[in-house]
Formats: sequence, structure tokens, C-alpha cells
Amino acid sequence: MTDFQGFYDDILSAFASYPAVIYGDEVITYRELDERTNRLAHALLDLGVKRDENIGIAEYNTPAFLETVAAAWKITARAVTLNFKFKEWELKHVIEDAGMTTVVFNEDIADRMANLRPELPGVRNYIIIGERRVEGMHNYHELVSDKPATRPQPPWEGFRDQDIVVLMYTGGTTGYPKGVIYTHEQALSAPLEAMLRNFAGGLADLAKAPGQVFEGIERTLRIPGTARALPWILSRPATRKALAAMGKKAGPFIRRSPDPVIRALLRMTARLTGGKVRLLLASPMMHAWAYNHALIGMIGGFTSIMLPSKSFDVEEMMRAIEKHRANVLVAVGDGQCRPFADALDQAAAEGRRYDLSSLLVILSSGMALSVDVKRRLLDHLPQLIILDVLASTEGHYISVTPYTAADRELEKTVFRVTDMVKVITEDGREAGPGEIGEVAVAREHQGSSGYFGDPEKTARTYRKVGGKTYIFTGDMATVDEKGHIHLIGRGSGCINTGGEKVFPEEVEEVINRHPAVELSGVTSVSHPRWGEAVTAVVQLKPGATATDEEIISWCKRHLADYKAPKYVLFVEELPRLITGKVHYREIRKMVHEKYEKGEIAAAGA
Repeated sequence: MTDFQGFYDDILSAFASYPAVIYGDEVITYRELDERTNRLAHALLDLGVKRDENIGIAEYNTPAFLETVAAAWKITARAVTLNFKFKEWELKHVIEDAGMTTVVFNEDIADRMANLRPELPGVRNYIIIGERRVEGMHNYHELVSDKPATRPQPPWEGFRDQDIVVLMYTGGTTGYPKGVIYTHEQALSAPLEAMLRNFAGGLADLAKAPGQVFEGIERTLRIPGTARALPWILSRPATRKALAAMGKKAGPFIRRSPDPVIRALLRMTARLTGGKVRLLLASPMMHAWAYNHALIGMIGGFTSIMLPSKSFDVEEMMRAIEKHRANVLVAVGDGQCRPFADALDQAAAEGRRYDLSSLLVILSSGMALSVDVKRRLLDHLPQLIILDVLASTEGHYISVTPYTAADRELEKTVFRVTDMVKVITEDGREAGPGEIGEVAVAREHQGSSGYFGDPEKTARTYRKVGGKTYIFTGDMATVDEKGHIHLIGRGSGCINTGGEKVFPEEVEEVINRHPAVELSGVTSVSHPRWGEAVTAVVQLKPGATATDEEIISWCKRHLADYKAPKYVLFVEELPRLITGKVHYREIRKMVHEKYEKGEIAAAGA
């Protein structure tokens, strides 16, 4: 029987000589990562951290982030992500909600933490990453400098099946962040099952990819004949069934297999993929999307490339892909892929060239990936596979739609109804064609357990339908006759205007297609006639001009009239989260303040 800690140790041992992390010009092997992790684990024990305690980590994409996560596991504790963009009240909420006893954080938020100390009596240890020194707080690098590199042996047992191994707080863009729980049993099975079962559904589409895709895979794996054999293998129904079955059984197999079997399989994997597959984490690891891929990648001996800049820099990302030969880009929809496509357009127009031939896959989730962005990326990089993923912190991969340069007639991304993924109506039925419902994923091994310390929210999200427990995602959608899922927006952001339902994302997608618009966010204000009036906040492209009447007219050309904004507010820069997503809480606050002051005109209303 393999436990989580033993499995993690086996991974570090099997891939010891291969690079685990590339951070700027620093290359850290799996053996070095293990030693650095051990030193921090010893330091945490010396500070009095005990079994089952929660350790907060508020850090950019750096080796210290992964070290903190792994060190916590080595002493049967948990590293819980904290958003380094949070204001003091938000930090306080999550730290208290999780009952954190130790917080590890970047020096950029040291002042916020210092201000909060009197209000956080439960926090015993404050650890600063960086050069900053604050009285009563520990410096990360000084703390680990004299600690042994050997595996710590805490005086308590390791993780049991129902122990919480992963506790990750959701972004909280529409309300207070919630702590999502993965138990020891789920942490070993959920990621692999979710990925493999979803990838299985898209193999037939990938089989039609152009030859450059398979040639790129052969160059990466360095296995002769791969480019010729892969299209045939992917097109076989038996391959899809085998991959789906592997996904369903991967977690239980890992848990039930003796250590020697697991170690032998990892050594075989090392020969195939060790040091060859390199993931560039453009998305911040404080969110589940990049966090999960960094950890899942370790099962295959992948290398995680992290960018030293503290905010997204598309030029830095492109130089890193070129220099470190990144194969996979983990990104957040238009927030990061649109600047990527724009930069490729500009480079081509100026006759500049980046060697991005190593990049084979873009994994995108977290926000919509527009049709024009996909098209431009595939035009510039014909060897590319774009995997548009519907995912959540609660349910991992929910559905995957692949795109390649062979898909000439690109449309808005649609996902598929499967035995695992359904659209459920308000009255608990599976939605028929044209009906609106909420996307739900069958939990089984794939999903999480619930929300930390919040049975009421757990009961609302994890519900039984037809004898199965489903995780309700909050994503509203319709289903067509072919069983395709068409997302229309978040239920929590739904606007009721004159008795009609309007989903902000649906309106944003249309506004963002306007040639003058860089990005938009849609919310509402109260209105005596309509109840709620759709209100758009628009950031124009540099040098572009547009009027509110033009934006409203554009929307009415592509949407029912009631979905068009009644009010349009132009801003120099749209409030965004670190991921590039629209920051809806800030948008609502801005709009309501200006509306109350009479600074938003009712053009076209």
C-alpha cells in the first residue's frame, strides 16, 4: 500500500538527476529539490509545527512555493495557498478560516502581515521570503541554511485515507474565498483520473492534427517512428477506452500497489519523459490551474519553468519558451493568450522571429479563449495543440476540447456531455436541447470532498442527482442536439433585467470582438424600470476610439436587444486579478460609485 508521502519520495528518487524547476537561469534537479524541501521541513518542526496544521503560502511562482508545499507534506501538514494580491481583510479571512498556525510569504506583503499580527493570535510563526527583515518574523533563507538535507522523521504517523492533504482556497471573485478539501485518498486519484478520462474523449479529434504536431512530439520524446504511429493509435476506439480505463483505475492502482512496483514504474517513466517535457507556468501557482500542473507534472518527471517577473510579461514568456525549449504552456484564456497572439502578430509585422518550435501544447482554462486568439496562435504555430479546458478547483478537469491547425472552421468553444459531465436544470433534471442548466461533474474519485469548515456551502455545491453525487460548478450552459455544452455564464453573476436573464460572459464575448475593444467587464446597476440594467465597463485598444452608442449598437447586432448594455463606462485600464481575469468585485464597486454620482450616461437606453 503506497501512501502520499511515500509516493512523493519515490518520485523525487526516480527523477533525481533530471531538472525539476527552472527559475530564470537557476536549474534545480529533483534531488536538489528534495534536499531543499527536507531542510524546510526540519525548520518547520523546530518551530513547533505539528501534524495536521495548516501553513499559509503567499508567494509568486518561485522554487520556495513548491518547497513549502512539499515540506508541509513531509511532516503530515498542509500548505494552503494565499493570494498575494489580497487586501488585509481578505488575508485575515482566509488565515482565520483555515486556522493557520504558520504563514510563509513574499516580502512584498510583509507590511500587510505586520499590520495583521495583533488580529491573528492563532498564528505562531511568520516566515518572510526575500531580503526583508522584520522584528519577530523569521527569514526563510536564514531559517533553512543550517538544517540537515536528510528526510525528517516526525514523531507521528503519516497521512490516513480521510486526512486532508490539499486545502486550496478558490479565488473569491464573487464572494468570500472557500477552502476546497482533497483527502489523502482523493489527492492520489483525482488529478490523474480527471486528466486521463478527459483527454480520452478528444483523441479522435487529435488524430486529425497536421503532421507538424506529431513531428514535434517525436522530436520531444526522441522515439523514432512516433510521428508515423501516433495518428493511427489516437484514431482507434480501443485507445480511447484504454486511456479512460487507466484514468479510472490510476488512483486505486497507485494506492494499492507495493512500493517496489511503484518505484519500478517511475523508473520506466523516467527513461521515457524525464527531463524531456517542460511546462512553462504562466498562470500563478497560488491558483489551482498552475498548482495542479506543477504537481501532476512531477509524476512524469516533467520540468516546471517559472518566470521571475512578479507580473505577467509576454516578452519574458516568449524568451523563456525559446531559451528553455518549453513544450507545454499553462495559461489562463484570453488573459494571457491574447497578449501572446498580439506579440506574435507584432513580431511578424516587424520581421522579428522567435524560435517557438518546441512549444507543442497550450493548456488554457480559467477564462474564455476567444476564437480569433486560437486562430492567430495556430496560424503562427502550426505544430500547436490548444487544449481548451473547463476546470474548477473543486472538480479538476471537467471537460477538454482540443484544437489544431487542421480545424479551419473554428467556433466558440463547446464541451461535451459525457457519463461524468452533465447539465442539470433548476428542478434537478438533465437538460434537454435548448434548456438552461448548471454544469455538474460526477464526483467519484475525480472530485474534492467539500469546503473546509462549511457544511452549508458543501451541501449546496455537492449534491445528489439520480443516485450520484455531482459537483455543481456554477457555470450555466445550454445543450444542443449533438450533446455539446455551450457555456453562457456564471449563475452567481446572472443579471435579471426586465424579467430576462443575462449572463455577463455572453455580453463580454460580443463586446470583446469589437475591433476597438481590448477587454470588457459586464455587471449591473439597479434600475426603476428594468430592475437591473446591464452595464459594460470597456477598455479600448491603444489609440482606438469608440462611443457608448457604438458599443450598444454592436451588441444589438449580435445579441437580443435586452442583452445589450444600457450603460457603458470607458476606462483606461480594466481592474484585473493576477490571472488576467476581470476583477468583478472591483468593477461593481467602480460602477456603483459612478452611477450614484450620475457619471454614467444612459446612452441608448
